[in-house]
Amino acid sequence: MTIVCLDLGRAWEDTSRMKVRAVSFFMVLAALGIRITCGWAQQPVLPSPAPAPEIKLTPSEVELYKKAQTLIDWTPNQIHHSPYLHNFEPPAAGDSLPDILDRVGKTVTRLFDDFPKVSCDEEIDSDTGITRPRHKDHSHRDPPSLVRQKLRYVIVPGDMGGIPTFEEYRTNLDGNPIDVATLQGFLMITSNFASSFLYLSPVDQHDSHLRYFGIQSVQDRRCYVVGFAQDPNRPRRAGALYNLPGEGYGVLVQGLAWIDCQTFQVLRVTSWLLAPRDDIGLESMASTVDFRAVHLIDSEKVLWLPGDVVVDVVYQGMRIHNTHHYSNFKLFRVESAIKP
Repeated sequence: MTIVCLDLGRAWEDTSRMKVRAVSFFMVLAALGIRITCGWAQQPVLPSPAPAPEIKLTPSEVELYKKAQTLIDWTPNQIHHSPYLHNFEPPAAGDSLPDILDRVGKTVTRLFDDFPKVSCDEEIDSDTGITRPRHKDHSHRDPPSLVRQKLRYVIVPGDMGGIPTFEEYRTNLDGNPIDVATLQGFLMITSNFASSFLYLSPVDQHDSHLRYFGIQSVQDRRCYVVGFAQDPNRPRRAGALYNLPGEGYGVLVQGLAWIDCQTFQVLRVTSWLLAPRDDIGLESMASTVDFRAVHLIDSEKVLWLPGDVVVDVVYQGMRIHNTHHYSNFKLFRVESAIKP
């Protein structure tokens, strides 16, 4: 998943002026002047985008994350009270974490290597609210509560220095690239969920601490539940939060993955901050991505892609609850060139 970046300083005066940039590999194409004709609608040509500014954890950020209390060290009491681990079976004697990681790593690698360019419909609902007054003169004002937007979404596999990645793009329903800052009423646009299963890739396994919790049913399938926590000493997939002046801050996550006991396919990923970032006002962030088998409309390929996503963020006193629903997946085909 992508941890989003935004600045809410002007949200109280004029939400239409909010500008959002997502971390990692989400690119805004509005300035590129791009259009194409595709099988179902116009969509953006996908040139090789300029890389997002690289974010490296500062020494103070590394120290902050080193002190984090992660799920790797959860006590039995903490496991019992976890909202994610109800009605699960503790690890059986024959279960082996190394074997689970090896088999899910191979499954993730095969899925990524066979992943084509894909486009789909996306419906976003965003609900916002104030967790506490930021200023006395604004305490009586609420931004718009619930907004909804339908968009086209394009997912393109890529590589960044040996790390498997996805580029994810949005257009309007006519296929024109959009500037997310123009989406009325949205204080935050969350993105990059197709890559959530990559937390179980061999590369990411190497860069994380991992723990096997047991077996739990998800989507009527028995699943191994594996916890992961990114290692601040090896943050090759570190996210970032950018404010409007362009300052970047490194963000790491921890979470749980539900892995089908038979197919070793990742069916669900829930992640949250490795540690709160009170220094920048990022109090909490949690997302749940449910994957499902998708039969592409114009292909015999069957892929595992996000169907529904729920994201909850508290940033600078603002609560943001975003839901995403994806449908009508098909191969993305470029059939015309970039317009001058």
